[in-house]
Amino acid sequence: MNVSKFIILFTLILSSLIAISCDSASDKGVYDKTPKMRAAFAEKGSVYGKGGIIVTGTSSIELEPDMATLSLGIESSASTVSEARDNASSSINEILNVMKNVGIDDEDIQTTAFNIYPQYEYIEVNENGRVRGVQELTGFTVSNMLLVTVKNLDGIGEIIDKITDAGGNDVRFNSINFGIQDPVPYQSELRKLAVEDGVTKASQLAEYSGVKLGAITMIADYSSQPTIAKDQAVFAERAMAIPSTSINPGSLSLSMRIDMVFEIKN
Repeated sequence: MNVSKFIILFTLILSSLIAISCDSASDKGVYDKTPKMRAAFAEKGSVYGKGGIIVTGTSSIELEPDMATLSLGIESSASTVSEARDNASSSINEILNVMKNVGIDDEDIQTTAFNIYPQYEYIEVNENGRVRGVQELTGFTVSNMLLVTVKNLDGIGEIIDKITDAGGNDVRFNSINFGIQDPVPYQSELRKLAVEDGVTKASQLAEYSGVKLGAITMIADYSSQPTIAKDQAVFAERAMAIPSTSINPGSLSLSMRIDMVFEIKN
């Protein structure tokens, strides 16, 4: 085989490999969730290379929360590490005792962060007529943060008050989130509603465009994502004593999205 024939044969093999690679990448793009890939999918048609109708069915249900997650902890400062650590330990133990007394289990209390860091103050010093700033150690801060799950929302405001009183000036509240302890039983209803919504949309598109709706060729099921309501009132410092912090759990939404591909009948 001379050199020219070898070059021609090599070029043909390379072209075939590139074509196969492009087809494979194109098929993978069919299942990509991004708008760009879905647009390319719509332009190409269904997975069988035919024209099709692509829709997204959605569903949501409003529910009353049955649990709350509190992000809280303590932060104590002192001139020495041991003093700051002792103060922090005393405050966190008081908070843990309150949680135990109101019925919060140990398994629902998780330490998320424990930190010890120095505190500095910048001062100006005069050296040979020149003023410069220096860093001077003034003390240490110890923080201990917790993630607490409260499964009984009755009296949640009073629970927060008791925690605040126990921790005193060292207590820190970062957030309160509401949720559903077990969202699984709602998944079936969400899925059913999402599929019905997708079928309705596809039927309307077929009717409005003057074509006949065919069989479903693909369904992509995406997980439900709850939208959590937050009560910001708990973040503010209480300027004066009040009977009980007012906490409104509100409602949250469980939602689902399902992508569907339908054939177009000839």
